[in-house]
Amino acid sequence: MSGRFQAGEAVWVELATPDPDKVEPFYRALLGWTVRAERLGATTYRMCGIDGRDVAGISDAAALHAGRPRGWIVYFAVDDVSRSASRAVQLGGELVTPPRYLPAAGTGAVVIDPFGAAFGLYQGESRTGVQLLNSVGALCWNELNTGEPAASVSYYRSLFGYVTRRTTDTPTARPYTLLMLGDVAVAGVLALDNEWPNLIPAKWITYFAVDSLDDALRRVCALGGTPTVGPVRSPYGRLHLVKDPGGHSLCLIQLDGGLRPGHDSSPRR
Repeated sequence: MSGRFQAGEAVWVELATPDPDKVEPFYRALLGWTVRAERLGATTYRMCGIDGRDVAGISDAAALHAGRPRGWIVYFAVDDVSRSASRAVQLGGELVTPPRYLPAAGTGAVVIDPFGAAFGLYQGESRTGVQLLNSVGALCWNELNTGEPAASVSYYRSLFGYVTRRTTDTPTARPYTLLMLGDVAVAGVLALDNEWPNLIPAKWITYFAVDSLDDALRRVCALGGTPTVGPVRSPYGRLHLVKDPGGHSLCLIQLDGGLRPGHDSSPRR
């Protein structure tokens, strides 16, 4: 990968769960992750990697985020996490995890947007973000599912300075809005099928690449997970929404090509 992450890009994903021991074996077996323990205050942060490159984290939701939120959290790069956290609240979000310095990494915070979706803010230092994208077992896309797409897009545009583009050439092959930095798409916003606005809380969905979707779905079932929505044929490959044994949603996609631009998140000397 080449290049640094820009402010506003999705740079890290973390599974906040009340029972890390329950879900860790699922991801090891499904995505081929190795996991190492890192001390974070009074708790343990599980750093997940592929071939020695960091791709995700697993945290104890109660210890790190006071029990909320739960599920996959996408962290966006910011230049000043304290200023961005204040701005996120001014725009109507709720700060649930105030900015906290993470040794050998940077400073992170977690916010719930006005429509219920949890996301993180991250000011990277020695660890600027994921070290692998678009590869088997690694992050390849992030998508906001929301019952109020126009208001949600307005919130994230105001916070991160995105420009937007409506398209059908997307991972879901359905019309939705791309959030863009310049001419680079960094995330998508999909309208939920809601009869009333905000009936279903919004949620960020993390996409991970797999070598074979059919094989991955068989492993999901064997490992105690549940396939939910799919398979869907998209311009970028077949995909399927699933839940892990803890009930946390994620999307698996058999990529025909890359979804995210490549980056090198290793420290520059």
